Amino acid sequence: MRTLWPIFTLAILWAVGPALGPLLDGQLIGHGLTDLYPSVWGLWAFAEAQPGLPDHTAWLGFPGGMGYAYSSPIKGWLAVVLIPIFGLTNAWNLLVIAARAATVLCAYGAARAWALPPRGALAAAAVFGCSPFFHGYAVEGIAEGTDGWTLALWLWALGRRRFRLAAIPFALTIVSSWYLGMVACLLAAMALLKDRRVAWSALGFVLAAPALVQFFSAFSGGEPLNATIRAAMGAHLVIPNPGIGPGTNPFAMNAYVGFTVMAAALASRTRWVLAAAIPAFLSLGIGPIYDLPIAEMVRFPYRWHAATLVLLAPAVGIAASRFRWGGWLGALIVIEGLVASPVEPWLPGADANIPAYVAHIDGPVLELPGPLAMAPGRINRSRHRAQYLMFYQTAHRQPSPWVPDFNSVGVRDTEHADVIATFTALDKLSGLPLPENLPLKGLAAMGVEYVVLHHRELGHSRRTLVESEMKAAGWTSLFDDSGASVWMDGN
Repeated sequence: MRTLWPIFTLAILWAVGPALGPLLDGQLIGHGLTDLYPSVWGLWAFAEAQPGLPDHTAWLGFPGGMGYAYSSPIKGWLAVVLIPIFGLTNAWNLLVIAARAATVLCAYGAARAWALPPRGALAAAAVFGCSPFFHGYAVEGIAEGTDGWTLALWLWALGRRRFRLAAIPFALTIVSSWYLGMVACLLAAMALLKDRRVAWSALGFVLAAPALVQFFSAFSGGEPLNATIRAAMGAHLVIPNPGIGPGTNPFAMNAYVGFTVMAAALASRTRWVLAAAIPAFLSLGIGPIYDLPIAEMVRFPYRWHAATLVLLAPAVGIAASRFRWGGWLGALIVIEGLVASPVEPWLPGADANIPAYVAHIDGPVLELPGPLAMAPGRINRSRHRAQYLMFYQTAHRQPSPWVPDFNSVGVRDTEHADVIATFTALDKLSGLPLPENLPLKGLAAMGVEYVVLHHRELGHSRRTLVESEMKAAGWTSLFDDSGASVWMDGN
C-alpha cells in the first residue's frame, strides 16, 4: 500500500485540481464555445431515452425528430443514475473528474502489468493519463475524449496475459470513443506481431456491435473528408504557444509530447520510440492511407496521438526506473504539460444558469437565430448558441425544429426544411438576403407554438422585422427583457 500513495495522489490532484474554479463557481467544466453544451445536452437526452442505445431523438428536428447517437454511451448510462441524484451540472462535472482520475489509475495499472516497477509506472501514467492531449478534451467539453481509461484497461488485460478477458475492455474502448477504438485496432495489429493471442480482442467487435450499428444508423451517408481539411485537423510540427498565457483558447486540439517526455524516451534506448513513430506519422493527417476505406472517414487524425502516448509511456517508464532522479520524472512531465503545452492549465467553466424566459416556454419552440451548419474545417461562430438551443432545453423540456450539425455530422433535410431555411436567412452570419416575409403559418402547421428572439444575436433591425410580422400574424408577447423575448401563437 505504501507504493500506491503516489499514484492515488497524482490521480486526485489531476482530476480535481485544474477543475476547482468551475466546481467552486457551480459551473460546467469546459468551454461554452465548442462542444460542451452539445455534450451536456447529449448526456441528458441519452439518459432520458433509456433503456438502450437510441439512434434517434425527438428533441430536435421537430416534429419528425432526427438521427442522433451520443458520443459517450458509457457516460450516458452512468448519467441515468447520477442525474436524478446530483442534477445535470453536477453529474457532468462528476463524470469528467472520474474519467480523468480513472485514466491515470488505469494507465498505472497497465504499466505495472507490463512489468514496469512503481516508479516507472508512475512516470508512464503521467505521460498518458496527464497528457495535454486528454486535458484538451476536458477543456473543450468533448464527452468521449476524457475516457482514456478504457484503452488503458485493455492494455492492462494484455499485459496480464488475460487475452480472452481483453475482449471486454476492447469493446468498452470502441463504445467509449470510436477514435480510441481506432487507436486500439492499430495497437492490436502491432501487438499481434509479438503474440497471436492478442487476436482474442477481436471478439470485442461482436460485443460492441450494437453501438456500431446505432452510430451508423443515426449518422448515415457520410462523405470522405477533403485532404486539405484533414491535414488541418492533424498534428502540427511546430512549437506551440503556451496555453498558460493570457486569453482563452477554446479549441484545445493538440498532439503535444513535451521535451521531458521525448528526452526520457530517447534516453531509454528502447524500440518503443521507433514504434511510436507509426501513429505519430498517422496523426499528421497526410499520406495514401487516407485514400483507403474507413481511413478516408477519419475527421480528426490528430487523435492517433493516443497511440503515440501509449508507445512512449513505457519508454519513459523504463528511463524513470533507471535514473536516480526518476522518481520525480512524473511530476516534471505533468508540470511541463501544464505550463508549456498549448492547452489552458486550469479547466475553464461555462454558465450553468437557466434564465427567466425559459419558464414561459410550454410547447414546441423555435429559437431565433438558430444554429448554422458549417463546412468541415470552418470555425462555426454560431456554436455558442447551443447554450440556449440545447442546454436550456433540458430545463423547459420542449422540442425544437432546428437540426444542428455535430461537427458537420448528421445534417440532413427534414420535411419542413424550406420553412427552417427561411428563418435561417434571418441570421446575419448566414450571408443570405433577408426574407421578404416569414412563413409563420408554416410554423403553425409544424406545431411550433412558441418563438424566442435572442436580441443581441438577431440585432435591432432583424428583431424589429420579426416582431412586426409576428404582431400582424396574431402572435402574443409573453416575456421581454434585455436578453430575450418569448412569443406565443395566439391563433
